[in-house]
Amino acid sequence: MKAVIVAAGMGSRLWDQNDQMPKTLMPFNNETILATIMHNIAAAGVQEFVIVVGYRQEKIIQYLADKHYFGYKIEFIENQQWQRGNGISVLAAEPAVDGGAFLLSMSDHIVSIPALQRIVNHSSTKNLLLVDPQVEAVFDLDDATKVRVHENRILDIGKEIRNYNAIDCGVFKLTPRFFAAMRDRLKLRQESISAGIQRLIQQDDMEAVFLEPQDFWIDIDTPEAYRHALQFSAK
Repeated sequence: MKAVIVAAGMGSRLWDQNDQMPKTLMPFNNETILATIMHNIAAAGVQEFVIVVGYRQEKIIQYLADKHYFGYKIEFIENQQWQRGNGISVLAAEPAVDGGAFLLSMSDHIVSIPALQRIVNHSSTKNLLLVDPQVEAVFDLDDATKVRVHENRILDIGKEIRNYNAIDCGVFKLTPRFFAAMRDRLKLRQESISAGIQRLIQQDDMEAVFLEPQDFWIDIDTPEAYRHALQFSAK
């Protein structure tokens, strides 16, 4: 199995675009956000990466080349339409995953290794999403993508849904069926990953993998979230 990391966007809410640096290269844990994500995924058992790049892609490629790719196998996929929805980036990775199941991670979500291991090793043949059921403990809940779950079946997803009992942690284990679902959504001009997931939900093809209370995750999408993540990592 390969891990697809979507790192094509600008991330302007966190990083001043005048700096012309993808936010995934911001310092974290004596390295960068991207390095931390990759090391955690590798420790969970996946060491082949497909990184979808777009905005200032040369910065990401050069950074990883300078690090000798951390010893991992990495394939870069260019998304020339990186200003569109993030579902476009996942579709761009389709040829690289070789028709098999793959792990999908955002380039700004840091998730602890045990939680990643739980979804990597999950035996379900359905599409999976890592979710946090401890809603009240989520940092910046207003900005989070909400999920409604019954037992382990995902019933709804979106930032604006009102009836929810879990939060999307930004890590999926997907089958090639996601690509067909995403193409269906594009016909309706819906370009987000969540739109593709909504289609899978309609097909009863999305299940939740739950974080445990001791697990950690954070979406580093704002300066406040970045400071919170740095404080946690320093403990």
